Amino acid sequence: MTEIVHDDDHSDGAPTIGGTGIRVENVADAYEYSGYSPDEIVDLYPVLTLQDVHAALAYFYGHPEEFDSTPEARSDDEAPA
Repeated sequence: MTEIVHDDDHSDGAPTIGGTGIRVENVADAYEYSGYSPDEIVDLYPVLTLQDVHAALAYFYGHPEEFDSTPEARSDDEAPA
């Protein structure tokens, strides 16, 4: 079973797919904003399984408070001050 983890030592504690270091938001951006299908996302990130992609998307849509509404806004939040 795919686990979504928060590790303060990796990705500043952003939710990632356990064991991969790939951020949930990267998967969601590929799906939501770039229009990739789950199968195409697996092609983009070969370390992921289809189950991982679906778990990441479920987490993304189930926890909207953890994510800004657009990838541009998230990028702005990560920019150095």
